[in-house]
Amino acid sequence: MNRTFCTWRSVVALCAIALLNACANNAPLQTRAPDEAHWQGKLAVRVYSKPPQAFFANFDLQGRPSQGELLLTSPLGTTVARMRWDANSATLDAQGGQRSFSSVQELARQVTGADLPVASLFAWLQGVDEAVPGWQADLQDAANGRISAKHLEEVQSEVKIILER
Repeated sequence: MNRTFCTWRSVVALCAIALLNACANNAPLQTRAPDEAHWQGKLAVRVYSKPPQAFFANFDLQGRPSQGELLLTSPLGTTVARMRWDANSATLDAQGGQRSFSSVQELARQVTGADLPVASLFAWLQGVDEAVPGWQADLQDAANGRISAKHLEEVQSEVKIILER
């Protein structure tokens, strides 16, 4: 696996974590459609690959499973990555480059090595315990803006989110 792919993989893993952290702030955007959501917070993703990888970022997520945008920033506010998707494609902008994928699911799979349940992440952020084969979501503290999920099959991974209030 080359270094560029590993870097893209890290960025996508951060994106996934950001999706999970979105539970903290569910305030509507002024320009969004009625069925779109907006969350901000902090996320952490750990992928138990060889070698293991861990990612931490601030995130801003808006949209819905079929169309949205996820912005990941460092603790100092520097943009790390921007991920945009719609029903037909997904784009990752990171480190001065851009990469396109056929779907947000494919983007997540190619970059993280795990089959992240993007649509279910939105449900989890809304406090809905949507079952996903291979994933175990912990929403016990969702009312306090804390969500976590574990992928227990193939490449094991863990996502933790703390939403801003």
